Amino acid sequence: MIHWLDIFIIGLMLVMVTAAGHLLTGRNITNAAGYFKGGSNMPWWAVSASIIATKISALTFIALPAKVFVDGGNLEYALLIGGFILGNLLMAFIFVKPYYEENIYSPYDFISKRIHPNAAVISRLLFLIGTILSQAVRLLATSVVLQVISGLPFLSCILILVAFSVLWSWIGGIQTVIWTDLFLFFIFITGGIVAIVHVTTGIDLSLPEMLRTLDDHAKTAFLEISLDPRKTYTLWAGLLGASVFELGSNAIDQVVTQRIMCCRTVKQARLAVIVSACSVLPSILMLGVGLSLFLFFHQHPLPAEYAYLATPGQDGIFPYFVANHVPQGLSGLIIAGMFAAGISTLDSALTALSQTTVVGIRKTIESQTKLNDKQLLRRSRHFVAIWGLIIGLIAVGILTFTAGNEKGLIDIGLQVPGFVYGGLLGLALLSLRKNILWKWAITGALTGCFTTLLLWVTGIGSFWWYPVATFVTYTIGDLGSRDFLNKLNI
Repeated sequence: MIHWLDIFIIGLMLVMVTAAGHLLTGRNITNAAGYFKGGSNMPWWAVSASIIATKISALTFIALPAKVFVDGGNLEYALLIGGFILGNLLMAFIFVKPYYEENIYSPYDFISKRIHPNAAVISRLLFLIGTILSQAVRLLATSVVLQVISGLPFLSCILILVAFSVLWSWIGGIQTVIWTDLFLFFIFITGGIVAIVHVTTGIDLSLPEMLRTLDDHAKTAFLEISLDPRKTYTLWAGLLGASVFELGSNAIDQVVTQRIMCCRTVKQARLAVIVSACSVLPSILMLGVGLSLFLFFHQHPLPAEYAYLATPGQDGIFPYFVANHVPQGLSGLIIAGMFAAGISTLDSALTALSQTTVVGIRKTIESQTKLNDKQLLRRSRHFVAIWGLIIGLIAVGILTFTAGNEKGLIDIGLQVPGFVYGGLLGLALLSLRKNILWKWAITGALTGCFTTLLLWVTGIGSFWWYPVATFVTYTIGDLGSRDFLNKLNI
């Protein structure tokens, strides 16, 4: 059970971050522009830290160490890092300037202006589906930690996490979320460093012995040049698939794009995106934690009743270590880091979901005269709470559905957005063109999503879904529009 000192440290972190986020917001938010775009006046460094905090969820803290630790685990995830960096660079120089020139709230507004409002409606619906599912997986990861360490019922763990995420989103919209994410970023980085230092101090091996042990169990293996598309982690999937995935998460996932649109200028927005490529560093850190955990439990074997933690698909080894092998107080700091990673992602998603629902879908259905700024603001806060509840319920369903699944949470978390990212990114790329007909754009997006389902059913690795679906969407939208316009001699 968690000690009172750990509870105090975690509680102090939550209270201090809440208070700091509220104070730094600086003023009451009175309109939708302030709630969703921070008045387009946020410093680039805070935006960049917020983007990193949003991308580094509890999955990074919990699932990455387990991915290395379990039987057959290794550093294969590292193959994605180059693609993630490339995806940020592509975003900075392809989409940032056009987005700012259109003065939009979201990429779906961009699609609406450049193609047609009907295409924007489809893009918003796809975003809602993808984000709800992926955020439920992330909430599940953080809740599992809280349950293992505290012994609280699973539903209580979800309620606690959702409550704080809703609170931070409710207080001041994107401004509060960005400032709280900035503090949470430093908290989970500190937690990760403390974790790896403490694990390594418990290993009674010299460096050559450590390397030999890791090599004997193939833990440092990562280079896979296979062309087999059924393999998720290969060099080619990392370079192509991960770069398209990261471009999509920046360009068409409102959870991230919303932050980019809060900067003061195009130049600062580009800088924020480029620097946010540093989000790969916490992942590298937690892969190191996984190697250290393997060495620690190689010397101090798991009790028989916990041996299952070494089987593929299990993600509980790091929480187990913190609960049973880290001194009181110090464990509270590491747990606070896990919570920081989990909540920083969820509060970001709630703000984005609220914006997409109210300013996007509701405003499309109702006449704008019925939705003034005060009404939008009030409804936005209501939808923050509604989406928090929905994501919590879906997290419970995912836990039931994935029971006994050999895929770890990190694989599921990376896979879920793939069902919609390709179609969405294809739409955004089509929006950069002229004379794209909305019916062909929608046909391309839906075909791209259907193609993803076929790839999933046939067992193709998830990182191939993104470039294939994007290509299908773009090709159908482009060629269909050209053919139709050529027949009309336009």
